Amino acid sequence: MTDAASALREWLLDGPAQQRHGSEHGAVAGALAPDGRAAYVYGEITGYYLHWLASPHLPADPRREPAARAAAEWVERRCTTGPLPPTRIHLHGAAEKDWRNDAQFFFDLAMLVGGLTAATRAGLLNPPERALRALLTALVDFVDHDGTLRPFRPEPGAAPPAPRWSTRSGPFLAKAAARVLAAAAVVPLPPALAQACARHLTRHRPDPARAFDHPLHPTLYFLEGHLTSPGADHAAATAVLAELLGQCDPAGTLPESLDTPTVRRSDVMAQALRLGLLLHRDEPVLDRTAAALAARVRADGAIPFDPAARPLQLNVWSAMFAEQALSWHQARTAGLPLRVTPGDLV
Repeated sequence: MTDAASALREWLLDGPAQQRHGSEHGAVAGALAPDGRAAYVYGEITGYYLHWLASPHLPADPRREPAARAAAEWVERRCTTGPLPPTRIHLHGAAEKDWRNDAQFFFDLAMLVGGLTAATRAGLLNPPERALRALLTALVDFVDHDGTLRPFRPEPGAAPPAPRWSTRSGPFLAKAAARVLAAAAVVPLPPALAQACARHLTRHRPDPARAFDHPLHPTLYFLEGHLTSPGADHAAATAVLAELLGQCDPAGTLPESLDTPTVRRSDVMAQALRLGLLLHRDEPVLDRTAAALAARVRADGAIPFDPAARPLQLNVWSAMFAEQALSWHQARTAGLPLRVTPGDLV
């Protein structure tokens, strides 16, 4: 476990995930080919990277601050002058039209807000007030007339994306709402946005009977966001997580959803392991998932999204989730106190 977490950490800090040259210098890739070639950079994942760099469990490392600064400078360039960048910026041309670029997504912009906020609070950045204000101003346009949060805003002239969990306003936006509210520690929030985010966190409550209404990935996002709220229902969240962990196979892997049981995603496994540790669950299923996750880490520190999928995709957000999950599991196994909070979750 120790070697896997360390390898992930090195790959994230010194590998191909963050762009070091060209017009997208500082941005972070979403997925890479097996040879380490980045297919695209992604604002959401750049926000995750800033949040991961601020993780309190990480050892002191002189690479963390310049990595955070480069990411923040990319956000400044891309989000404060002219229109917001497309959701996914393809680096080598897109093989086909990417539906995600027909809209801007509340979740993605909120992750940038959260990453900049976390990195500032960790002392890695001077307060990036201009970038935060630009993002928060853009996010106000996602507040509907009735004060609810819209998950996306179509780009001018583009048709709305097809219905998916990510294009419907639902519980998963709790994670995004929590990230926006956390930014109040750095800059004032637009009142309408703050009210809508606070209302979203109170509107959706964990219910074990509805644990499989959505795929595991967004349901785990919901729990991550819910646990940051002052009125979090830890007992109900634990019960929902128990339902999800009940789908773990003997090898320690979890399905993407009940409808796609053969897809066993690394990000889902890491999310479930992190939440199990935060909720102080102590059971063999977590150890199995930790072992399965560690076994997926390659010698170079990269981790595939799903080892069975073809073409093989090395996944950057899975690497961040897994590094946190395995580091926290290592600390618990060693009997060390786990001094982390839901707000530390990438």
